[in-house]
Amino acid sequence: MDFVENLKLLCTHYSSIAEVCRKIGINRTQFNKYLNAQVHPSKSNIRIICDFFGVEEFEIMMPHDQFRQQVLPSKSDPRQENDLSAFFEKAKLLKSASSATLTRYLGWYYEYYFSLGYPGQVFQSLIEIRQDATGLTYKRYERLINHDQSHEKVTHCLYDGIAINLCDRIFLLDVESLTENEITQTILFPSYRSQIKHLHGLKLGVSSRSHRSPACTRVLYDFIGKKINFRQAFRECGLYQKEDIDAAILDAINNDKNPEDPLFFARGE
Repeated sequence: MDFVENLKLLCTHYSSIAEVCRKIGINRTQFNKYLNAQVHPSKSNIRIICDFFGVEEFEIMMPHDQFRQQVLPSKSDPRQENDLSAFFEKAKLLKSASSATLTRYLGWYYEYYFSLGYPGQVFQSLIEIRQDATGLTYKRYERLINHDQSHEKVTHCLYDGIAINLCDRIFLLDVESLTENEITQTILFPSYRSQIKHLHGLKLGVSSRSHRSPACTRVLYDFIGKKINFRQAFRECGLYQKEDIDAAILDAINNDKNPEDPLFFARGE
């Protein structure tokens, strides 16, 4: 039963079981049997499940309390009294108020930037901007692996964030949901084109390596569609050498700077 409870906990980081099944590629009826402890997944399906959620096979089989405390720290209980600071109350209002101005940005993007933890390499991740009852949210899916070394162990990261439009700039704030060890902020220029293709801006975060150095980098969002094949698109994510990245993308995320500029600026279209 520990496996079942651990799987249920992992699923709480997504909006619905249907979303998990769609993205993981397992039949909903079959997945429900796993959640109801009617059948146990095959070894191959356990591997698929673990790869998707970014955990190891031995971890998902741990006693539930140990898994919850050591592998996936639990989120706060939503039934607890809602005691938000003034900042979070204001953020909720701004998120709701700016929703109508951001609906044109709904969909899927590839995100490109020079990796904070692996200097000189370009990191490609997958982002979905979506809408809920209170405004725009997004998820960022990461695969920490060199794209040309698929035999290596893959580390997955999942970020949950909100999107706010303030004075013609798009502010994105997210937290890493699986390990809860990082908050990142991205500020993007809006697109003034009739059809969205690219969004440019700056990203602030910390290195995933042990030194966890705070760093800022230029970032590019490349729109790939309202609907995608998640598994196929996600397989393209990972770390790339510069020579494997399109020249136009490299130019957009190049972190060069005029020595006379006292600040580091984003580049627009």
